Order: sequence, then structure tokens, then C-alpha cells
Amino acid sequence: MIRTELIDESIKISSDLIKINSVNPTFGGNGEKEKAEYVLGKLNEYIKKYNIKNCVIKEYNTVDKNNIERPNIVAKFDFGREKTLHIISHLDTVPEGDLSLWESNPYEPVVKDGMIYGRGSEDNHKAIVSSFLLLKMIFEGNAPEKHEFPKYNLNLIFVSDEEDGSEYGLKYLVDNYENEIFKKDDLIIVPDFGTPDGNYIEIAEKNILWIKFKIKGKQCHGSTPNDGINANIIMFNFGNELYRQLYQRYDKKDEIFSPACSTFEPTVVVNNVENVNTIPGYVEVCFDCRILPDYDVDEVLKFVEKYIDNFKRNIKNYFVVYDTKEEDEIEITYEILKKEKSQRTKENSTLVLELKDAIRNALNKEPQLCGMGGGTVAAFLREKGYDTVVWGIGEETAHQPNEHIKIKDLIKMAEVYLEILK
Repeated sequence: MIRTELIDESIKISSDLIKINSVNPTFGGNGEKEKAEYVLGKLNEYIKKYNIKNCVIKEYNTVDKNNIERPNIVAKFDFGREKTLHIISHLDTVPEGDLSLWESNPYEPVVKDGMIYGRGSEDNHKAIVSSFLLLKMIFEGNAPEKHEFPKYNLNLIFVSDEEDGSEYGLKYLVDNYENEIFKKDDLIIVPDFGTPDGNYIEIAEKNILWIKFKIKGKQCHGSTPNDGINANIIMFNFGNELYRQLYQRYDKKDEIFSPACSTFEPTVVVNNVENVNTIPGYVEVCFDCRILPDYDVDEVLKFVEKYIDNFKRNIKNYFVVYDTKEEDEIEITYEILKKEKSQRTKENSTLVLELKDAIRNALNKEPQLCGMGGGTVAAFLREKGYDTVVWGIGEETAHQPNEHIKIKDLIKMAEVYLEILK
């Protein structure tokens, strides 16, 4: 039976967080400052309420390119152990989207049928709320005997900017304060993923490479293609052949992912004409590449560069009519929009084994290991050699209208953390 005070606390903290709009400034939002102030206030409230003596709170705030303050908080609970369990939550959210799709105000919490609704309720308030519930469980005297417990020190980390690449969040912490916060044998959980049963543990992410190709031909009238170089023709053939060659060359499979292979998908296409009777002289095409950790992203880029050179040498093979005198003026360049490298957390690492046992004991579920194509802040830590898992429980409503989570799942998440500390 779940204790009433845990349910009440879950609803209280979740509701308070939902009422604070912390949409990432990149998406036109208010940013994380007010939510960070709430978290600091709640930490200090707990410290006073439970007379906690072993906690040090440190702020690692920075300022973004628009002079907006981006807060990061680390609360260290020192139990005199060699290793530390880190739980990393993010403070920012995505925008609410089309309000007509919401059944209620995204920033007014609604509790219904055992769930709480509101923007951020799952992504990523579940991490923040479960972190506070863990503190409540530790310091209210309901945990095991103090001489055996906790087994690890505890770091609760609250970061900004997760929804837009973490330049001012965890990446900022890792780049500037890595040795101050982390040790190589620590255990790190990022509760930014979750299935309804809570039995899936994400131990690997694909490398992410977003590339924008810029293709320059020569604009002309649609009736005289011999006076120009149709950038669309270059783009059609360039993109199709690159798509085919990337899939052929990087064809390993890893069944922990879905899909099991690396993926190389053309997405955005933009040209500079709007009327049918003009042949475009400039086109952009973007590729979203999700690459298995087995492959080096930089090696993929070298392959792309060789492909571009070879394609340009054989450009005449793709045209029927074009201005051959201007052939040397054709340009194909690229811009890297995002490059995130990731490694794989070992299946037999202490962290994975501890979390598996905790899921069995707290949830009575058999844990399953998985990977994902999407990126989380775990990638920055894995690239530095830290064992990190992404785990949680949720209804998989992140970024959606009517985002929600089961209240009891917030408590179950805290119970899993508690099992690791036993």
C-alpha cells in the first residue's frame, strides 16, 4: 500500500512544477530560472524539515548567447561512501504546441483517474519529483539502518537546456566541472525515458549527425535549361545515391536498437524559387543520421567528403540538358547542424546490475536492456567513459498534448532508487 503522504507530496510538487512555464528560450519560452528557484526552495525546505547535515548545494549557472541566465544545480548528500549515485533531471520543457489539442490548460495541473496532467508532467518533472520523494524516503526514518544505508553517496543534479542540446546544461557541467562532480566509478541515472512497466533500461544511444548539404547550380528560365544548371537535378541524384551508399557501407545491425541498423534519412529540402517556370540555382537538403556506436562519426564524415568529390567529377552523368560551360561553377558543400557521439554502457556494469536488481525487487518486473535512436544527456557522459543509464516509468506522452503521468509511478521510481541505495 502506497503511503498517503507520498501521494500528497507527489501531487503537490508535480502541481507546483506544472504551474511554472520553463519552456526552453530557444523555443521562445521563459527559461528555467523560476523552476530552478523552486527546486532550490524545496531542497532547503527538506534540509530544514529533516535536519539534514550532510548536504551541500552548489549552483553552476551560466548565461546563454541572448544573455538569459541558465541555471544548473547540484545537491550533494555525503554519506561517507566511495561511490556516488547521480540522478540527473532537466528543468526545461518544450512548448505546449496547438492549444486546441489540449483538454485543459497546459500550465494548470489536473489530477484525474490517478494521473496528473500538464506540460512537463512526464518530461521531465517525473525525474524531479521522484528525486524529492527519494529524499523523503531516506530521511523520514523508513529506510534501513543507518550503519548499512545508504550504500552510495547521492547527487541530485538539475540541469537546463536539455531540450535544445544541453549547451548550457549538462554539456556545460561536463566540459567545465567534470572532475568536481563526477568520478569514473560512479553510478549515473538519467530518468528521461520510460515505459509503463518501467522494466526497460536504455544503455546505448546512436550517434547523431545532422548535415545540411548546400548545392549551387545556375538559375535560369524553365524553357531554357541549356542556360543554367538545375540544382534540383543535382540534389535528387546526390541525395538518392548518398542515401543508398551510406546504408550499404554502414550496414551492421544491433538488435538492442529499433531499428537495429544505422539510419540515414533525407528530411528538409529547400530551394530558392517559388514559381514553376524557374529552374533553381540553389538547393539545400538535410540528412538526419543516427549511427550505431560501433561506427566513428568522423569516419562517416570522411566518407561523405569523398562521396562529394566523386559525385562532382561525374556530374555530367546526371544531366541531359544543362550549361556545360558553367560546370566548374557547381558547388556542393555541407554544414554540420548537430554531431553527438555516444558510447555503450556495459551490460555487466555495476550500474546495470544494480538497477536490474532494483527493478526486480521494487517493481516485480524482469528488466530488459534497450537502445534508442534519439539523444539524451547520457551521450555526453558515455562519451567521457561514465557508465550511464536512461531509465524511468511513464505513459510515453512526452512532448504531446495532454501530457500526463501516473502519480503512483512517481513513487515507484523513487522506490527503485531507494533499492539501489540499500
